[in-house]
Amino acid sequence: MQNHTATYWINKAYREKWAIGMFNAHHLESFHAISKAANNTKSPLMISTTMGGIEHVGLNYFVKMAEAARQNSKVPLILHLDHGAHYEIIHECIDAGFNSVMIDASFESYDENVSIVRKVVEFAHKHNVGVEAQIGETLAEEGEIEGKERKTTVQEASQFVKDTGVDYLAISIGSKPGQMEVLPTIDISLLIEISKTVNIPLVLHGGSGVPLNMYSKLVSNGISKINIDAAIKNAFRESFVKFYRENNPEIDTRVTLSKARENAQLVVEKYLNIFGSTNRVD
Repeated sequence: MQNHTATYWINKAYREKWAIGMFNAHHLESFHAISKAANNTKSPLMISTTMGGIEHVGLNYFVKMAEAARQNSKVPLILHLDHGAHYEIIHECIDAGFNSVMIDASFESYDENVSIVRKVVEFAHKHNVGVEAQIGETLAEEGEIEGKERKTTVQEASQFVKDTGVDYLAISIGSKPGQMEVLPTIDISLLIEISKTVNIPLVLHGGSGVPLNMYSKLVSNGISKINIDAAIKNAFRESFVKFYRENNPEIDTRVTLSKARENAQLVVEKYLNIFGSTNRVD
């Protein structure tokens, strides 16, 4: 039987110096692309949704798509909520069968952030669900800025882990969630200092825009989960634009979606290879 436990796989990646890929799936075609890429490369990964994704497709539909994908999968497909906005939605997702949740209260005061995360951790751990939280910049889901961007400090990362009992920690070291056009300035020295102080897996949001030659440095210094969203959206968008520019716009939309799905699958496979997560499942 597949082991879908998020903490098992992230801690394994952390010990062995590779990273779990988290890929947002906002519709059926992206589910197909992500799950096929996982099976082709024998990679455990996270299939995720956001608050916007739940609003778009519906929580029950998302869970059913995950169930269908798992029935046809030989590798672990870990179901994750990205940037959960409040305790109630976390509760709903865990009840629905999610294996991992992120509670993002980073826009709150430190004390309020800690209080909310503690409550989530207490409930999630009763159900063997892994918990991610964030300290540092206040970026909302899918790159929408809620407040002033700020890098995580070593001291607050260390204290936050002690105060909350969180399983894996999202930190801000210069990546740009939701953006691929502007190259981020990744602060590797800060990552190294945080990793030396915080002895749990670290999470990088905004993985799509990171230069390809930077991933090995991130993974070797404690980043054990990398979030990819914009690259998948771009794969679909670019496929649609190219196809309809070159073909009759009256062609069946299933043809277009199939082409886009194939391109998105290739994008996911590229990242899985870069993250070192391939061939981790027999």
